[in-house]
Parts: sequence; C-alpha cells; structure tokens
Amino acid sequence: MSNSLTSTLLTGVSDELANAVERAGSGVVTVEARRRQPATGIIWSPDGLIVSANHVVERDEEIGIGLPDGRDVEATLIGRDQGSDIVVLKIAAADLAPLARSETEPRVGQLSLAIGRPGPSGVMASLGVISTVAGPLRLHGGGTLERYVRADVAMLPGFSGGPLIDASGNLIGLNSSTLGRFGGITVLAESIDEVVASLVQHGRVRRGYLGIGAQAVRLPDGIA
Repeated sequence: MSNSLTSTLLTGVSDELANAVERAGSGVVTVEARRRQPATGIIWSPDGLIVSANHVVERDEEIGIGLPDGRDVEATLIGRDQGSDIVVLKIAAADLAPLARSETEPRVGQLSLAIGRPGPSGVMASLGVISTVAGPLRLHGGGTLERYVRADVAMLPGFSGGPLIDASGNLIGLNSSTLGRFGGITVLAESIDEVVASLVQHGRVRRGYLGIGAQAVRLPDGIA
C-alpha cells in the first residue's frame, strides 16, 4: 500500500471520528455540582432530563448545567441511585437534542470514544476499544447490572457522567469511574433507562432483598 493511500485512509478515519465527537457533543452538558472540577452529563430527553454519575453531584441544590450552545441553566434533582451511580436532573428547556442510540450490540475490539464536557472550554474526547462486554455485575448498593462494558479509553478528569459512543457518534452508555473494581465501567443505555424510569416515578430505585430481622424477647422466669 502506497504512503499516499495510507495517508488518505488515516485521514478519512480521523475525520469520521472527529465528526462522531461533534455529533455526540450536541447531547453532552457540563454538570457543576461539586467543589472541585465540574463533570459531564448526558441529555436524556428533549423535555430536559439530564443523566449523570451520582458521585459527581455532591449537593442537592444549586446545580448548574452548561448546555452545548453556551447557555447556563439551573437543574433540579429528580433522584439518585448510589448503587448504579446514576443521578437524574431536570432543567427547564424544551429544545434539547438527546444522543442517538447505537443500534448494534457492543463488541470486544470495537472502536469507542469517551466524551466529556467538564467546563467552558468545550467538548473533549479520548479514543480506545471496548475491552470487555460482560455481566451480570453485582454492585455495592445491592443492585445488579445484567450487562456492562469496559473500554480502554482514558477517563480524563471530569469525564464521569459522560457518554461512551461508537465510531458513528451513537450512545453506548454512561461512563463511571467508581463502579468498577479495577477501573471505570460503562453502564449500558438500556440499564440507565430502567433506573431513570424508577427515579422519575418514585425518586429512588426499589430493589427487593432477602434478610433476617431480630428483636428482643423476654424469657419466662422458669427458662431464665
């Protein structure tokens, strides 16, 4: 293969990846809800639902959202689920563009990009491949992810709560730097849908559990 043809192919791939980041960036916001660096969120619905990582939203009030068009708006906390590291916020905006969903199953070796918008400097990205598609995964808070993805993308500061996208700019899931035991993992979009529905309806995620309860009982004098 000639050097010119190789250069043309690489330029084509590079341009397509840059286009994917640009498309995805229109659905990614800045989340200002902690003392240190802002984090990232994903526009989940046209009517103002924003999804991010629970651990980056350290307060329940005075939550700021930086939109892709430069507007700064205030968000209301709808609910949070520590077990899946998902938080749902709501802003008063009706002209939002949610990320398109990937229509193919994630595969090991597939190119992917982590997208972040941790501040006013604009969208950021890191490139890698999906290294793991697995599940179920038992979470610290008692929940279970039936499937999850791990990608070898660089989780740069402020990237938690942002999306993992495919090479076309379509959403695969939400990146969390705290869920995985040996590094961050990606919660797939269908799992997020279930958490969002529960948080919007109930303000929390209801999970069944099996346990043993105990209470003090006074022994009869004869037995004592």
